[in-house]
Amino acid sequence: MSPETELEEKEIKLTDFKLIKGIWPFIKPFFWMLCVSVSLVFLLTFLELLSPILIKKAIDGFILPVSDTKQVMFFGFLINSFKLFGIVFLGIITLAFIIDFIQAMFMEYTGQKIILNLRERLFEHMVYLPVSFYDQNTSGRLVSRVAGDVENMNEMFTNILVFIFKDIVFMISILSIMFYINFKLALYLFILVPLIFLSIFFFSKISRNVFRTLRQKISEINHSFSESITGIAILQTTSSTDIFLKRFKKLNFEHFKAGLLQIRIFAIFMPFVGFLGTLSVGIIIYVGGNEVGDGKITIGILVAFLTYMKMFFRPVRELSEKFNLLQNALASGERIISILNTETFKTSNSKNQTQLYDIKKVEFQNISFAYNKGEEVLKDISFAVTKGRSLGIVGQTGSGKTSIINLLSGFYQQDSGRILINNNNYDKYSIENIRDKTALVMQDPILFSGSIRENITPSYLKDDVVLKKALKDANCDFLFNSHPGLDTMIFEQGKPLSSGEKQLVCIARAFAFNPDLIIFDEATSYLDSESEQKVHKAMKKLMKGRLSIIIAHRLSTVRNCDNLIFIKNGTIRESGSHEELVKLKGEYYHLLKKESRLVTD
Repeated sequence: MSPETELEEKEIKLTDFKLIKGIWPFIKPFFWMLCVSVSLVFLLTFLELLSPILIKKAIDGFILPVSDTKQVMFFGFLINSFKLFGIVFLGIITLAFIIDFIQAMFMEYTGQKIILNLRERLFEHMVYLPVSFYDQNTSGRLVSRVAGDVENMNEMFTNILVFIFKDIVFMISILSIMFYINFKLALYLFILVPLIFLSIFFFSKISRNVFRTLRQKISEINHSFSESITGIAILQTTSSTDIFLKRFKKLNFEHFKAGLLQIRIFAIFMPFVGFLGTLSVGIIIYVGGNEVGDGKITIGILVAFLTYMKMFFRPVRELSEKFNLLQNALASGERIISILNTETFKTSNSKNQTQLYDIKKVEFQNISFAYNKGEEVLKDISFAVTKGRSLGIVGQTGSGKTSIINLLSGFYQQDSGRILINNNNYDKYSIENIRDKTALVMQDPILFSGSIRENITPSYLKDDVVLKKALKDANCDFLFNSHPGLDTMIFEQGKPLSSGEKQLVCIARAFAFNPDLIIFDEATSYLDSESEQKVHKAMKKLMKGRLSIIIAHRLSTVRNCDNLIFIKNGTIRESGSHEELVKLKGEYYHLLKKESRLVTD
């Protein structure tokens, strides 16, 4: 079992009580609708149970009458015409059909409304989950939960819960009627009932574990497929397609084996229930036939009894199928609730009510941090930067530069030390409030499918004049020269824009948000020299009058910063302005010399 699967196993094993408690908030607003649907189920069950009684009365009253007069009593009414009896019978069947239709529509609508709210709530919750959650959960697994698992829950609400209830009520009602018709015959059947319900319970418990495995394997398959499609160009150019194909085949075969196990369980259970049904019919025919022969019961009673027996075992078989689907839905429910039970940064920071109006100063005091316990990536980091000034952070790959940004953005929390904003503890303000005042321009420019307008417009800003100014300040001239401006459509991964164009749009987005704190994380590392110059000009405009932090490999990007810190192995080795560090002739100086080969002694 992979580490990912082990993690998932720990997450999803919820008790039924916790699962019901987690799902209840989504059911509660529509509980009255479920009650109406259940009431219709009761009425429908009553009408369906009348059929064998009507058959008995037709046989004993008209077809093979037990008395000289052809008539029957039905709910206190005397019916002495077989034609009238047929009309009543047809009316009851028609009424049952109409109620069945109304109940099905009502239940489907209720289920769809519950799932609508559940899917929206799940997505809303996920966008507020901390970045550390996504480090531990692959995109394939999460897509499976929003899509497949929610759909399984839909199946539970629309086609399982009420009908399981209906089947149980139906079976209890049939047993009660059978005891009323003939106690002795019903007693023979009742001996087998405990065995039937024990088998349902036993097989449903086994199948739930199998469905857990099936859902896990689907998640892994989705992740493997998503990863392969995202990196298809690398797969093809490095001839790695065979490796990924073997990996996918292995996962697919594991899912196939889990599916076979589920089929095997179902293949044993269903014939077993069928065997019990056939055995019961054989017993009743033998005992009931003798009773008819001895004149103790009428042929109508025996036919009605056998009809009720057939009706009794129909919900037994359906109940077993629905329990099978229910276990699948509950396994999905466990996975959904495990996400909803994960604390978001919004809820963990919800008690902080102090309003942050602007960021004038950011300070790290003796910060230490590790992603994994015992493996520190930052050790005793201290620095400060104020409004209108800029801080450059340089160092080799893996030195801890981006980890500083992760802490400052609230993606993770430090293990020791303090982060201060305006001389107050970071956690005095809500993370949302801090992020409203912060813009982050990352190494990989992230744009979403849609128009340029949709990618750079804050939800509260609809002014095209401001947006066009943001594009102009970000040097996005290409949008006005060769593209349809703000309505330019972009697709997955920012296509068809180039890397430089995408980065400039991201800077325009930062301009539109008018932040107090601007963070550049390797913003020019993938750009050609011409694009880099444009980005540098846009960065310079954006930094003016703001508190700025720049992380860069290329020292030319940070040499004009007011202060620089050189990080190595998670510690600050050197600090000062570009000129001061050059004069120091330490590690920064040697890195600069190695990069440009222009600085001499």
